[in-house]
Amino acid sequence: MSNELELVLVVLLAEVVPAIVFLYGSYWALAIRRALVSKMYRRQALWLGILTAVLAVSQFVTYSNDQLVTDLINVYYALLFAVVFAYIDSLVPVIRRSDPLLRGILRWGTLRYFIWFDVVLLGIFNVAPGIVPSLAVGVAGYVFEVIGWLTAATLLFGLSGVALFIGARRSGDMVLRSSLKWTGAVLLVTIASFAVDTTEAAFVTHFSYSTFDYFYSYAALPGGVVYIVMGYCFYRAVRALAPVGRIQDES
Repeated sequence: MSNELELVLVVLLAEVVPAIVFLYGSYWALAIRRALVSKMYRRQALWLGILTAVLAVSQFVTYSNDQLVTDLINVYYALLFAVVFAYIDSLVPVIRRSDPLLRGILRWGTLRYFIWFDVVLLGIFNVAPGIVPSLAVGVAGYVFEVIGWLTAATLLFGLSGVALFIGARRSGDMVLRSSLKWTGAVLLVTIASFAVDTTEAAFVTHFSYSTFDYFYSYAALPGGVVYIVMGYCFYRAVRALAPVGRIQDES
């Protein structure tokens, strides 16, 4: 297979298809939101629509050979993680109120402070290599980025995902329950995407491989597959809200 055809295939499967899946989920989220009456459901649909749209765009801005662009991307993701957890932190109390027994979820009142600390730590892991160049080279830098960053990301999305699953299981709202299960699945699949992307990116950065040659080769396909699965989970989380209303044909 020629290099040109390989490049087209990789870009299509690793970037274009995942972006299309995310945009499809975002379209449904915003379309369904217009038909919903409940403020809670409308808020859930809006957030899912925004996040899927952002992730669609992110498929094309993740990699760069320019260090300044890379640093800006890292700051962007650090802020995005904080925004995502702020949404989850505001969602958990609402989920608890949907439980007929009003049971607490993982002692969230205390756990949330630990996770917020982890969000700050994750932000530091994102931007530190750009501030301290020694953290971005060699084996030590590889361990810092893969072990440190990935551990912090796993704690953030893992604990948040588990909290949503527990809340979904206890919720008396069947529509919200289904949407929350798929949203929790998104968070857990995100961990897999981080494991693939972070390990590959760190390998390229710290061992002097060409970013273009590495990410625009078949090595990028596993990450693309994981993102397609994530986009599907987003879509199912959105469509779970559909039974509470009917989308009217505006044509």
